[in-house]
Amino acid sequence: MYKIRRKTCILFLSIAAAVVIFHNLGWFASVEEVVRIVINPASDRLYQISTERVRKQRFSSFSELEQAYYNLEKDHVKNTIDYTKLLLLKEENDNLRKQLRYTTSSGVQYVGARVIGRDIEPIGSSIVINKGESSGLLPHYPVITHEGVLVGVVEQVHKHTALVRMINDNQSKIAATIINKKKSLGLVEGGFGISVHMNFIPQNEQIHIGDTVITSGLSEYIPHGLLIGFIEAVQKETYQPFQEAVINPIVPFDSIRLVSVAVPADKE
Repeated sequence: MYKIRRKTCILFLSIAAAVVIFHNLGWFASVEEVVRIVINPASDRLYQISTERVRKQRFSSFSELEQAYYNLEKDHVKNTIDYTKLLLLKEENDNLRKQLRYTTSSGVQYVGARVIGRDIEPIGSSIVINKGESSGLLPHYPVITHEGVLVGVVEQVHKHTALVRMINDNQSKIAATIINKKKSLGLVEGGFGISVHMNFIPQNEQIHIGDTVITSGLSEYIPHGLLIGFIEAVQKETYQPFQEAVINPIVPFDSIRLVSVAVPADKE
């Protein structure tokens, strides 16, 4: 079997070498000419089809060329806008699915809302949502996003809108607990719209960078277990009764567009 394969391989290589030699000597010129005569009409037609659209784009003046360029640029901008809108819709859809998954399993009634405005005060942080008293909202109700992430508390309510104070606002105060061995309690406070701290943590309790901070359930209307963030740094001073932790929020507040407001069942 091996000898047959070897002979076949040698025969194939010999034929290929002979073809190359005969081509270089010009012995196949007449045959190649016949092949070209047969193939050329078909290849010319294919070329004509492929360049037909290009020929239709010929311009008789510079103004036509300029207008065509502007039209292409306009189409490009429109396509970019459509693509950006698609990405935003996908992001909102993902966020809505996460909120729906949480709200349907938490046992608490939630009202979905869209962010329609933001506070411009330099020392505060708040948003305006498109749901209010007509939807059952009242002050102090917690506002979440994603899968149970606390982002703020309802501050003022109007008929169809509400002002939400974000947890990084300098007047925000939320009772919280750290998921550690002692389940350390403290008070999460905002720092002029740029930071979040947890204060009044007992000095003798061990907390570590990366520990999760959640709501303790000790604040009115705010249930236990809502996510707040992770400990980013610990500030501990000798002879002080309490220590302080810097918290890294789970979601960036300036990118929030969809939220859910927790409404007690008896208020629904």
